[in-house]
Amino acid sequence: MATTEYVLDSLMEMDRFVGLVASATGPAGIADAVNKYLASWSTERILSLQKIDAGWAPFDYRQHPVPVCGTVDVFQICETMRAHCTALKESGITLAPELLELDLFFFFARQIVETHEPAVSSAYAVVPHARHDGSRQSFVNRAISR
Repeated sequence: MATTEYVLDSLMEMDRFVGLVASATGPAGIADAVNKYLASWSTERILSLQKIDAGWAPFDYRQHPVPVCGTVDVFQICETMRAHCTALKESGITLAPELLELDLFFFFARQIVETHEPAVSSAYAVVPHARHDGSRQSFVNRAISR
């Protein structure tokens, strides 16, 4: 169980990265801010998350973040996280704080993209092949193919 101090430290750190995303300019800036956020996760936190994430979180089997190369990646990860969290909630499973944090962060990052890059959100919505199945293997394949 997470201690109050740990949770507060995590929230303060997330707040810093939310500020980075909010102040980012352009798709490259947003992707860079998201990559910095993911890189801040310790191996211990990732391992804890991977015990319950079923491969949905943007980390590979070596506990490394999957690179976010642009705003479409932000959309893909957000959609995947949101769907997974919704399915878990509907199954009556209480979400771990790490999973909630990732879901919230990517939801916010997506809102920033939609605000500053409306063409990207419109294009993403009509390009079915831009989506992926959300599995860990899909994230790993995408990372390797870059």
